Amino acid sequence: MPDYLKIILILIGILVLIRFKVALSVTLLSSAAVMGFFFNLSPSKIAIAFFNGARDPETLLLTASLLLILFFSAIMKETGNMTRSISALQEIFRDARATVAIIPAIIGILPIMGGAMLSAPLVLEASDELKLSPEKRTFNNFWFRHVWEYTLPTYPGIILIATIVGIPVSQVSLINLPLTIAAIVVGILFGFKGVKTNFSSSNPLTARHVGRNLGRFVMNLFPFFAVLLLTLFFKVHLAYSLAIAVGGTILYHRLSYPLIWRLAKISFSWEIVFLIWGIMIFKEILMVSGAMNSVAKEFIQLGLPPLFLILTLPAILGLITGYSNAYVGLSFPILLPLFQASAPNYSYVMMAYCSGFCAVLLSPMHACLVMTREYFKADMGKVYRLLILPVGIVFVTGLIFLGLSFWIG
Repeated sequence: MPDYLKIILILIGILVLIRFKVALSVTLLSSAAVMGFFFNLSPSKIAIAFFNGARDPETLLLTASLLLILFFSAIMKETGNMTRSISALQEIFRDARATVAIIPAIIGILPIMGGAMLSAPLVLEASDELKLSPEKRTFNNFWFRHVWEYTLPTYPGIILIATIVGIPVSQVSLINLPLTIAAIVVGILFGFKGVKTNFSSSNPLTARHVGRNLGRFVMNLFPFFAVLLLTLFFKVHLAYSLAIAVGGTILYHRLSYPLIWRLAKISFSWEIVFLIWGIMIFKEILMVSGAMNSVAKEFIQLGLPPLFLILTLPAILGLITGYSNAYVGLSFPILLPLFQASAPNYSYVMMAYCSGFCAVLLSPMHACLVMTREYFKADMGKVYRLLILPVGIVFVTGLIFLGLSFWIG
């Protein structure tokens, strides 16, 4: 059986298990074992891959990061900082819908795995008056977290494209700009469809009022912004940044040991731990088995039309990894001759990235998606139903600009 068919069968199996509400951690771990069997790994090699995936330093740091985020959020809620910061932001925008969209978009500047978990507690607080379902909260937090990933040069995927294809980063951002615009528009249309908000304030919206509330927002979330600063500008790992912020917040508010222990207990989640292990072990099996490379080579050997390869190869790799760096790094070198043929507008580059990233947004291996769903306790099937059409519109936007580029050029 061709390797690409094996991957397709595994993906179908994952979707079936999700449909029957099997825990995602169990789904991913069992799928990893099946993949090892499909790609002829011995039981001992599968066991070693499971062990290496679980104990990998990045896995441990990611686990620590997400557990610290939950603990940090519990502390910020207990001290009232979170409530005060959201109140200040709503005094500025006067619409809870805007607040719910802006918070994850701000976090979206930070290119870290599982970054949507940073904004999830704030979105939960900000969306209370909107009475959003867990699925709508998951969609908004997840979607607006990723609107910049098509264009911002802070994301490694954009830099990888520029390096592989040999074009300036600014050009990559420019050709992908329609995708970010489309993502923002469809996020607003679908994320808040049928959602109404009421806000009344006795204060006029003056520059002084805006400035005062902006100051309140920043000061109440100062530990949170310190995490962003340390991670983004000083390149401190998120786990260490969060540990510093948590320690500083505890000392500043002089929280008692019994309260700290209570907050730690209620915020800890074994499901989050096993979900991370499931994702990272699945990726370890992918690497050890050589599945991604063999699938890419098989597609090239089939002699398929260029446009078909542009659309499908990044999408398959994006779907099975849930990671933009992976599908760019694996598929773009193979597709490089096709990109060069589409010069000078490099429309194939935009479409390949669009196709791959749309698949990443739907991937059950995408850490932001599965962690956000778990945080809001949303039904995965309902979340997918909310995602399909917006993702499809972004994909069609890419196709339209691809067609226009060839028509004009």
